[in-house]
Amino acid sequence: MIVGIDLGTTNSLVAFINKEGKPEIVINERGSRITPSVVYFKNDREVLVGELARSQMILKADRTVSAIKRQMGTAYKVSIGEHDYTPPEISALILRKLVQYTEKYLGRKVEAAVVTVPAYFNDNQRQATFLAGELAGLKILKLLNEPTAAALAYGARWQQQEKVLVLDIGGGTFDITLMECQEGEYRVLCTGGSTSLGGIDFDRRLMQHVLDTFKETAGIDIGGDKVALQQLELQAEKVKIDLSTVSECSLLIPYITLGPQGPVHLNQVIRRDQFEHLCRDLFEEIRSLIQQTLRKARISSEEVDAVVLAGGASRMPGFQEVVAEIFGRHKMRGEINPDEVVALGAAIEGGMLSGELENVNFYDATSHSLGVEDDQGNFVPLIPANTSYPVARSCLFTTVRDGQEEVIIHVLQRDELAEEGEPRKYISLGLFHLGGIKNAPAGEPNIDVTFAIDRSGILRVAAADLDTGTQKEVEITEVAYGDGRKLVSSPVKEFTVL
Repeated sequence: MIVGIDLGTTNSLVAFINKEGKPEIVINERGSRITPSVVYFKNDREVLVGELARSQMILKADRTVSAIKRQMGTAYKVSIGEHDYTPPEISALILRKLVQYTEKYLGRKVEAAVVTVPAYFNDNQRQATFLAGELAGLKILKLLNEPTAAALAYGARWQQQEKVLVLDIGGGTFDITLMECQEGEYRVLCTGGSTSLGGIDFDRRLMQHVLDTFKETAGIDIGGDKVALQQLELQAEKVKIDLSTVSECSLLIPYITLGPQGPVHLNQVIRRDQFEHLCRDLFEEIRSLIQQTLRKARISSEEVDAVVLAGGASRMPGFQEVVAEIFGRHKMRGEINPDEVVALGAAIEGGMLSGELENVNFYDATSHSLGVEDDQGNFVPLIPANTSYPVARSCLFTTVRDGQEEVIIHVLQRDELAEEGEPRKYISLGLFHLGGIKNAPAGEPNIDVTFAIDRSGILRVAAADLDTGTQKEVEITEVAYGDGRKLVSSPVKEFTVL
């Protein structure tokens, strides 16, 4: 069986194609449709994942890991006891838990999965996700961009060709994808967003306000109290969710600390308008990213036919107000649970790969420009942003010194979200050497460099000396760990997931 997995920053879900040919969410062992993306290291051989792990965050924060998705593709490590764990290793434990309860629920072995990733994930982050699957013993058949999955979930609703903008704001990322949708075909036109903006940032903004207010009213600073901060983090998320349906609610934490007179309780009333004022710059950043994506696509808001909302944070009235001001409420689509729509779309893709569902044609697009650095330090693009993939592009290069028998190819990825006049950011994806080049004067050898992106958005680079036939092909994978080391073994493979 091939399932669809939404491996989220704060929560993860699994979906499958049922006997009626419809996508359905898997219920975990606690009867819930979502599983917190939290890992608690109970000891050197056992870990808790999900709600049980989340409940340990207050008293055992030093052995609990959350929001690891934001660190995927970086050199970040988590120190637990005597061991350091990479983001792929932590994510692997979450994936193993998801597969574990899915197999129990379905009574069948999960053979493979389609796993979703933010559309704006770079190649390092995608490679890290594949590595997590490998460590979990899970075969990932495809990485599917989350907005594309959301559009697939709406499926037959696109009867005629429409320009659909998917706004997917989850716990840690905000994805924007403009696509042309019609029954049987989906084509991505443009992507945008941020991998560092999501529901967590709204929680933290509320947390800081509560901390400041408590310090002013009670005269006590609890900013250095890890236990108090963990309690506040959990309660801030709940208040944010509650404020999506009520105009005000209380943030109450009894016995949060001790004062000169004994135990002190935290009890603050938070109004929705107050919360939105605290987060006004975050909402403005959302507006700016949407408008930036429209400008990049060279279309107006009037040309967008429908706006699909995905991700739990899309329920925030402040978010919906921003979207309504740009497009009008009549274009907003949210019939499918925004927490589940991405997982449902991933299950549909899994169903197509397994032959359970009829295939549709969809063409995803690159979110970044990919190229190499030349001898002058300039970026030479081979695959521009918003190019449909799978795709392969080549370019001829030559040597800069007489008798040069080796070249070093520096693979770069350029961020296209910079505003006009602002410097663009470049991410190094890796270096590799091509030796055995024809001994000749500078400028004479013909070195062909080819970039190929597969259906999961993974980059492979090949280089060849056309004169000697010397060639080399690499898949940029070492950066998933961030320090160049290759995967030989991993301590998380020995853990029992409870």
